[in-house]
Amino acid sequence: MTAQFWINHLAQTLSDNGMVAYVWDVQTDVFEWQGDMHALLGLEPADYPKNGSDLKHLMNPQDVLTRMTALHASLTPSLTAEPANFSITYRLRRKNGLQVDVVETATIETDRATGAQKLRGVIRVASAEQLAGSSGKPGFVEKLGNGFAFASYDTSMTHYGRLMIHQKIKAWGDQARTGDGDNIGYLLVAGIDRLSMFNEAFGAQFTDEIIEKTGKRLRQMIGADGTVTRIGGDVFAMFLSSAPHAEMAALARHMLHAVQNEPLSTSQGPIGVGLSIGGVLVRPDCKDPADMIAKAEMALQTAKSRGRGRFISYNEAAGDGQSARMQMRSADDFMAALKDNRVRLAFQPVVDAQTHAVEFHECLLRYVDGAGKIHAAGSFIPAIEKLGLSRLVDRHALRLSLQELEMFPDVSLSVNVSNLSLNDPDWLRGIVVALRDRTDVAKRMIVEITESAVIHDMDKTLRVIRTLRDLGCGVAIDDFGSGYTGFSQLKEMAVDIVKIDKTFVRNMAEKENHLFVKTLQMLADGLGIRTVGEGAETMTEAKLLASDGINLIQGYAFGYPGIDRCWLPKDHKMRKVIVSSVEGVSKAIA
Repeated sequence: MTAQFWINHLAQTLSDNGMVAYVWDVQTDVFEWQGDMHALLGLEPADYPKNGSDLKHLMNPQDVLTRMTALHASLTPSLTAEPANFSITYRLRRKNGLQVDVVETATIETDRATGAQKLRGVIRVASAEQLAGSSGKPGFVEKLGNGFAFASYDTSMTHYGRLMIHQKIKAWGDQARTGDGDNIGYLLVAGIDRLSMFNEAFGAQFTDEIIEKTGKRLRQMIGADGTVTRIGGDVFAMFLSSAPHAEMAALARHMLHAVQNEPLSTSQGPIGVGLSIGGVLVRPDCKDPADMIAKAEMALQTAKSRGRGRFISYNEAAGDGQSARMQMRSADDFMAALKDNRVRLAFQPVVDAQTHAVEFHECLLRYVDGAGKIHAAGSFIPAIEKLGLSRLVDRHALRLSLQELEMFPDVSLSVNVSNLSLNDPDWLRGIVVALRDRTDVAKRMIVEITESAVIHDMDKTLRVIRTLRDLGCGVAIDDFGSGYTGFSQLKEMAVDIVKIDKTFVRNMAEKENHLFVKTLQMLADGLGIRTVGEGAETMTEAKLLASDGINLIQGYAFGYPGIDRCWLPKDHKMRKVIVSSVEGVSKAIA
């Protein structure tokens, strides 16, 4: 049989099973497709997604970052060398504007010689069982393997709801264009805040009750002036064509106030439910009602990202959208640098306050762009944190720092860990695997934990600190004083180092700040904890810290972060870091 026969056979098999298959070359960002894309999304061959950006355009705006996080988690090698694959459920927009829940399952192939990566995957309509998750009922979130699956509620209801809003806007536009006046309507999209908490506390049946009664409350508030329908698991759309468009924000805020101040009467008693609302103005000449729904959903997502319980218009969200796009580009640039081995460690010395001898170096991440420019952490870490990719960055920083410690047995380094990684069992397992038989390396590594992580979960932080100390690592509390950790808690944590937040150091001329530094030093002396004064920019600040008894000092007064190995002589052949490959270390710590 010919190769073409098998190609045709496989294409027909995909079509018969409602699936499309793809191969995506990560480096060239090119997709190749097989299967009936017309049946799945109503697309002709010319409209097939040609690259990652095209696929993002078809996705529900609320799902883009979710898929991006899962994708980057799979493309980045882990400390434990787990298989690179993921399975995720999200929503794609058909050509007619309706959305369909799909499951994408992919396997990542990496060429060991070149590092080039390709994804082989399939996309198919999600079944009721897949949408149900582990509960057996629609509406639950499920984790599959080392990827993610995010389910939504009953799709027949939500597809009908989207179709209804779509048709209402179209019919109103047709009528308004033939009538008199400059009529403008508006579309509100409301989402129930933290619905998963109710599900965990009371179960699926009660969650359904909350959704039903929230919808009923919204219909009562909108009345006969508008259309209210459910378009997502916990999302309702409300289209108003006759109310003055200037009242969109006022109506949304009235709804927020009413819901927040009038608990729902449920089988479990009165329950307070919060909402977030996004809105967009709709003009009669609107050619794409589905685009209006997507814009309102984007505004809703912005409202949730700003802390929930508020209203955001699309115009306001569009400004955030520009910022979000810049952040996504920044994160994408960093992730591309990560895959191309263009990520470096920068080293800043931490010196003895009296002798100025270097005690250890703090590791800080940098990446080099295509033009050779070095980008500091401030240009990409905020985007990385916002997109939930901190764990990937922490793992890579850990690998690079372990490589340095193995190569240079006289060097001590500190490495930062984010709150996300601190609460991630996989990160802790990775460092245990890497160091459990390497006490010679562990004793020269200091793990820096931010004070905010301590505040977030003291018990979990204590368990992590004990594990790290059992391995032989030192532990430092970073940015101390920026939160509300009590002095009494320092003794319980039994850390080795406390790094005083730089805002106190740089404002030591103020009496309160100077008193805080001196008091902390006295306490630390009693507990046997060493202190670091961070952010000393001048020798005057350094001398003041030393006179107050601070043990160690870090700041521009003694050295800027640099990507060269500053502990080596300037003419040493290994002083300049040319390649940041972690292949050898990955094998050593696997």
